[in-house]
Amino acid sequence: MNIRVSHIAAAMVCALATLSGAAHAGPRSAIFLHPDGMGANTWTAVRLKEAGPDGRLAWDKLPNVALYTGPLADSVTATSNGGATSHAWGVRAQSDSFGMIDGARIPRAASGADAPLLIEAKRAGKAIGLVNTASITDAGTGAQVAVVRSRKEHAEIAAQMLAADVDVLLGGGEQYFLPAGVKGVHGVGVRTDGRNLIEEARARGYRVVRTRAEFQAALKTPGKLLGLFAADATFEEGTEEALAGRPVFAPDAPRYDELVAGAVALLRGAPRGYLLVAEEEATDNLAGDNHAAGVLEAATGADRAIAIVLAEQARNRDLTLVVASDSDCGGMQATGDDVVAGQPLPRALPNGAPLDGIAGAGTPPFLAAPDRAGRRLPFAIAWASDGDMSGGGVVRAAGPGARYVQGTLDSTDIYTVLHASLFGGRAPRAP
Repeated sequence: MNIRVSHIAAAMVCALATLSGAAHAGPRSAIFLHPDGMGANTWTAVRLKEAGPDGRLAWDKLPNVALYTGPLADSVTATSNGGATSHAWGVRAQSDSFGMIDGARIPRAASGADAPLLIEAKRAGKAIGLVNTASITDAGTGAQVAVVRSRKEHAEIAAQMLAADVDVLLGGGEQYFLPAGVKGVHGVGVRTDGRNLIEEARARGYRVVRTRAEFQAALKTPGKLLGLFAADATFEEGTEEALAGRPVFAPDAPRYDELVAGAVALLRGAPRGYLLVAEEEATDNLAGDNHAAGVLEAATGADRAIAIVLAEQARNRDLTLVVASDSDCGGMQATGDDVVAGQPLPRALPNGAPLDGIAGAGTPPFLAAPDRAGRRLPFAIAWASDGDMSGGGVVRAAGPGARYVQGTLDSTDIYTVLHASLFGGRAPRAP
């Protein structure tokens, strides 16, 4: 009996060793999901609404967890472009950084390469992709490949993205790819250099799509893809009151999870693996507007995107997923204290913190998904600010590179984890 048990145990050890050895039998790939502005407190609110007090999200299934700190060289709180530059290069950026420090191009990434990680991956023969629900030129994705003096230089960022030969580019920002006065599907171009980057993209072998239907059709065949689904962002900004009667999310634009799923479908066949960086910007911008319902809807889409990637990992054990945000926008907090279902909430707490219900200030509270007893408990959203904050940052990960996600990580460690996941070993830390 004991002999048999020992034989079974030995067989299991051998099997596990075989699986471990096979973990990198194929090409290494990595996906960085960046639901911007989301701290652990935001995820708590999403969990209440979608899974209930006793439930769990896809985000909760990510096995490795670390606290995230994102200071910049000149601020304890990250800007979107400063945080993205730190993620892309692995060095401590500044508030105005966009691939630059002290007004000069960053000479070396933490690995020693003279380029950000996405470009280093491209040089190594890996496919690369960028996704953003704002303009694709927005900071979270633009700083992954572009070097400019100001985050407002969208036209130049678009040109550098095209020059970088990013295999999959999906987001808003059509106006930055068209010459001034030239009408597109979603609006009129604003480029002042006369270049039509959409036509240039086609000449480079890109297929160009601008609606959900075109996007879905394009996923049936492989190849480079440029998707531009709005003139600027694929969502509207503003408070619930300001957007009353108007859709927050563009009806004909693919949502974040759809974009991530499509990008993965196009990249998964890359013979040397791939790197995808995908940002949900609505969670940040709407939090800055204190638009609770909009943040929760966008954040739920981010959780669906995590579920999609976890399913992809089930078939690709060489894929690492990293999920993090560089700030906690708005300081969103869920509270059930003195909240009564169906009764309008006060517009603010006694200390002055704005309070949101299901349709904004002064409306009834949200109802959590049923708990174990079937109860739907009410909760409200209190806001600490209308901007980025340093608090609640979390990194979660799954896959081979997840072993590096533990303890407390700096924003520059996002680069480290992704680099190690793609190339093995541990990239050197920036001084």
